[in-house]
Amino acid sequence: MSVEISDIGKKTTKILGKNRRIMIFGTSVVVVVVVSLILIFEMISWNEADERLVHQSAFTGNLTVINQAGPYLKAFGSVEPYKKVISVNFSGEKTAKAVAKVAMIPIRFLDTTTGDARGVARFRLPGHVAADASGTLRGLLKIHEEFGSQDTLISNLLVRATTENVKASARMMSVEQHYSGGNGQLSQDFSDQLINGIFVTEQIIDQKAQRTKEGGENLSKQQRVTIKIKEDAQGNKLRNSPMLASYGITVVDASIIDIDYESKVDARLEAQKQAAADEALARQNLKKAEQQARTEVALGEQAIAKQRAESEKLKIKEQIDAERVKANAIISAQQRVAVKAELAKEQEQILKQQRLEAEGMDVLAQARLRAKSAALDPKYVFDESLKAEIQIQTALFTSLGKSRLVPEIVIGGSTGKGGQANGSEFMRLLAAEAALSLKQRLKSK
Repeated sequence: MSVEISDIGKKTTKILGKNRRIMIFGTSVVVVVVVSLILIFEMISWNEADERLVHQSAFTGNLTVINQAGPYLKAFGSVEPYKKVISVNFSGEKTAKAVAKVAMIPIRFLDTTTGDARGVARFRLPGHVAADASGTLRGLLKIHEEFGSQDTLISNLLVRATTENVKASARMMSVEQHYSGGNGQLSQDFSDQLINGIFVTEQIIDQKAQRTKEGGENLSKQQRVTIKIKEDAQGNKLRNSPMLASYGITVVDASIIDIDYESKVDARLEAQKQAAADEALARQNLKKAEQQARTEVALGEQAIAKQRAESEKLKIKEQIDAERVKANAIISAQQRVAVKAELAKEQEQILKQQRLEAEGMDVLAQARLRAKSAALDPKYVFDESLKAEIQIQTALFTSLGKSRLVPEIVIGGSTGKGGQANGSEFMRLLAAEAALSLKQRLKSK
């Protein structure tokens, strides 16, 4: 029995020894792997593309800047990362994506009105810059030497520079100038002063007396404060030294997005908005009234023009009618004058004919008287009678040939079918009468 127990103890001892060796080997392997990994990570590290690393050697203590993205030889040295571009967001939004997020910056305008500014400023850090002749560090190495870390750089320099420049820019204008459209100017002043340095300014106070409406004595004085930027002898604007220039930090962009005014300014703005709305409504109503008035005037002028056109048309018609009546009267008068002239000519011809007939009768009477006195000589009587008759007829026909018994204007008469005019008929009757009378006389003689 004792022999069997001894064998079992020997076997157990062998198994435990074997397991111990396995454990020691495994532990050694793990230790070697861990040490190797530690050595690897201490010897080699990784740099991100948006960062620069300041490496301090573990053996010499020298500082170097690692710009290249990817793996690099660390060699047990210490490393401090810095973002190439650091953004400072002072909007107060916790969800904003930025390297540094701070609360809104309290500001005070020129007229002592307060508010809170929100915006963003972005800064680019310098890379490796060689030391100067005296051995003074520059660039990122100088920043690391003075601040030691990115967080310290942000809190002690970048945020402080941003805050001071925002406040300095707000002090250059009043709140009325800002909410009347000066936000762009405020943002421009902020960026300019952050890059080139804060302006050296002085306040100018202009006191104006206020008088009563009746023109009485002064009741109070009103101060008007303005800002003047000082200038040197050459006319250049004076500035303080820029806080970031000595470190080689450049401003990528800087802007003030908005200002939250204090409550009294908001009330004033609301009153001004209401006043502006009322003014716009009044202006619109005035414009509408003016347009309506112009419409009424245009309609009145149109009615007047229409009435004037009707009056002119009636006047022209009356003038035409008057001219027509006048022309008709002139024509009628001319016709009456022409008729009277023709009647006068006819009367003259009749009188002339009557005179000729009277002369003929007188000649005939004289011949008869001579014949009576010479009645004893029949041949003489016959010859004298014949001569007298011939003389009468000759004179009569001569007169009829020269006279114009037919007038140019025939007032009464007309010719029937196959008939002749009254003048020619009259002459024919006279000729027939003369021939008949001559025949009877010749027979009687």
